[in-house]
Amino acid sequence: MLELTNRFRSDPQGELANVANFSSSGVWAGTKSNDPSIAYALNFFGTSASDLATQFSSLVAAPPLAWNNALNVSATSYSNLMVTADQQSHTLDGNTLDQRIVNGGYSANWLNVGENLFSSAQSPFHAHGAFVLDWGDGNGAAAGYGNGIQSPAGHRDLLLSASMKEIGIGFQSVAIPGSNVAATGPYLITEHLASQFRYDGVNYISDAILTGSVFQDTLLADAFYTPGEGLAGKEVDIYNNATGILVASGFSNSAGGFNITLTGLTDGTVYRVDAPGTGLADKTFILAEHTDNYGVPVLVYDNVYESFMVVPEPGSLLLCLVAAVPLLGCRSRYFLC
Repeated sequence: MLELTNRFRSDPQGELANVANFSSSGVWAGTKSNDPSIAYALNFFGTSASDLATQFSSLVAAPPLAWNNALNVSATSYSNLMVTADQQSHTLDGNTLDQRIVNGGYSANWLNVGENLFSSAQSPFHAHGAFVLDWGDGNGAAAGYGNGIQSPAGHRDLLLSASMKEIGIGFQSVAIPGSNVAATGPYLITEHLASQFRYDGVNYISDAILTGSVFQDTLLADAFYTPGEGLAGKEVDIYNNATGILVASGFSNSAGGFNITLTGLTDGTVYRVDAPGTGLADKTFILAEHTDNYGVPVLVYDNVYESFMVVPEPGSLLLCLVAAVPLLGCRSRYFLC
């Protein structure tokens, strides 16, 4: 879901074509989605193809989100709570969003926080489609009113928010009672999104994070990460391209993903990313910097995404590691939505 979300953030219009089918712009194809659960929801809510296309035409790409383990902890805990309470609600624990993520171990120096919930997802991709398309409005056009899209499309807006820099996605880790009527799954999913800052004695700074994955495209051969294709323990090094000095490094995790905070790196400098264990060519990037006002100016460096797709030699042994309507809430230091 993280890779799908970052694909959406990099190309919102392209992601519309990945989750739904159109015969022409703003016109549904005979089968509205290759995913049966998404197609069912679009039919049930009577979602307007033309309105969806119009909305997506104005969406703006956003920098990638980096995985955060503390947000994963808080999100998983909340998914479990929805199972126990048999409810889909943002207020089950009596905490605000910032309290919820800080209790999960996230930094108290947060700038923005947000939450997406889905208590009856049929699959991770179904949940992704629900958040991206944001179907809803009661029974929408199928009941003679609305366009079958939530207004505002808060889940979609949250996933595209450039103010969010990190995410944790929590699937429930407890069994769903057969008596549940609201939180029925089979997947209960909570997404916690946030951003944070540090103070260096002079400036408030939100550092960039280099995120991405190292994987072998062996399961679907679609030039995109699929669970089970990730390669763990692969070194990722970042150098000042002009001086050749190593400025940051890390390793891919058990799912093949990596998240390396780029503390002290600045804009205007070319940096080079090397994954030496892959045999693949290095990649380069330049950080984007801007100042956002949170009552005090915060110097924000946008995240960067780079992935390394390993193409195995023919005949080699391939080892792969296996790694209801949604609701929205979000909060920042100075606003509620």
